[in-house]
Amino acid sequence: MLRVPRFIVVSGGEAGAFYARQLLRAAAAGRLSTDGIVVVDRDPACAAARIGDPRVRVDVSTWDAWLDAHLASADPADHLVPYHWAPHILLGWLERALAAQGAAVARGGALPARGFPMERDTSGGDRALSYATWVCPASCIEPVLCPHTRGPKDWSLAGDLEQATPGLEPVVFRCLHLVWGVGTIPVAALQAARRRLLERAGGGRYLVATSSHCHALASVLSVGARAGGGPA
Repeated sequence: MLRVPRFIVVSGGEAGAFYARQLLRAAAAGRLSTDGIVVVDRDPACAAARIGDPRVRVDVSTWDAWLDAHLASADPADHLVPYHWAPHILLGWLERALAAQGAAVARGGALPARGFPMERDTSGGDRALSYATWVCPASCIEPVLCPHTRGPKDWSLAGDLEQATPGLEPVVFRCLHLVWGVGTIPVAALQAARRRLLERAGGGRYLVATSSHCHALASVLSVGARAGGGPA
């Protein structure tokens, strides 16, 4: 049985409520053990607030404010459940965390083309990447056999983005299927990335991506040396 102390679900709308219910169903089926599901939404009357299970709690907040206040100090064993239509909120969290420690931070311009089947710039300046040229269901578990092509899934976008890109060091937040159609990112991985970049006193240029095996949001982040020149 999987054991995750707490899940942090980004968005209490229909998608977030679906993920919370799936986690509860996995627990009821004996596949998962968890103490709680925190849903982050600025609407106290969001869909997740109507679930009615004592393990589900809605924290009324914007996503950015909640991440800034709680993510760095969360239990590393917790898991975050991203909202698949959200902007690149983990990039924003990383930017603000570095800036708060005195680093000069800027989004570093266009991401070099990688030749993936779908590459498209978003209105927020990120690059949406995908191995799929079709619409995938949000709850796809990315199985070994692709449900669309009926053939073997012999690709991993997260793995590809972790390979060397000239002039950019990869920081890839892997959002992979955990249980019952829910993809998660271990909080330990998020905290480790923050710590790694803070310890680089001289700064650098990074490819920062949130990625599953099939889909990703990616950006270039330039980090200058922090005041004082040493790790936080």
